[in-house]
Amino acid sequence: MDLVKIGKYIAEKRKALGLTQRQVAEQLGMSDKSVSKWERGICLPDVSVYSPLCEILGISLNEFLAGEDIGQDDLQQKSEDNLLQVTTDGKRRQKVLKRIIGGLLVFTGVIVLFLAVVFYREHGPQNYVEPVDPESAEMKTAQLLAGMDGAFLYRYKVSKPFQQLTIYVSTYEKGKLTSKDEIMRLYENADIPEGGMFAIVPDFERFEVKLIAADQSAKMYTDLPILEGVKNRLYYARSASGIDAKTQIRYNEEQGLVTLLYGENAIESVGIEAYETGEYIPENDYAYYFSFEFDL
Repeated sequence: MDLVKIGKYIAEKRKALGLTQRQVAEQLGMSDKSVSKWERGICLPDVSVYSPLCEILGISLNEFLAGEDIGQDDLQQKSEDNLLQVTTDGKRRQKVLKRIIGGLLVFTGVIVLFLAVVFYREHGPQNYVEPVDPESAEMKTAQLLAGMDGAFLYRYKVSKPFQQLTIYVSTYEKGKLTSKDEIMRLYENADIPEGGMFAIVPDFERFEVKLIAADQSAKMYTDLPILEGVKNRLYYARSASGIDAKTQIRYNEEQGLVTLLYGENAIESVGIEAYETGEYIPENDYAYYFSFEFDL
């Protein structure tokens, strides 16, 4: 995110309301030095401050993250851009952290580096998908952007070249598979990055699900309709399950990522493993099962 642009936008909105930095800071229970740093583009507020700051300035969260006013026609596009930025910013911070750690390892000597490499080879999985830490800034920001239906963010790491990454969605009605579609394909016949992120964001009010895949060189997203033509869908209950721990990538094999469940009267919640193995598919009114496959 452009810190300088966001900082200028905060200052512009504050001045338009006739507020001083101290007045804004007092309403937030913080020091005016913090507000000054935000407006100079030195840093962003903590994620917990986003919502109250937006309320004080009379702006939306998407406008805050974009650093500009957003018209109604551009709202959907800016929301997608902000979600993409959240996923890639986390990756960028990781790269900076890796450089710092690398420098420290060199400084402390060959012995420490050797021990770290040996430990990683023995204990650290080289190819995996894992949920983003719920306490991380990118996850908290994604949850704020997503609203009451939440967001599912996953980070993947690969150390082995592959030909393509394919993402599917399978639709179930009353426990029966009614369709399976390929919705995204990445990196076919291209250089393979070391890792990236997935984001699945259900939007019940719009009856759609936003799918985002991003790494340091590519960004892709698509919107998928859900519950199309379903009577009384406004009153359906919903639930979800997904990968909840670091999971090894199994090449040339489809693996589950997230399942979104919907029911008119009741929902039987099950783990993602039920849809991945196919051993037990509950008879929920509707289920959307998102899966991925890395092919060599």
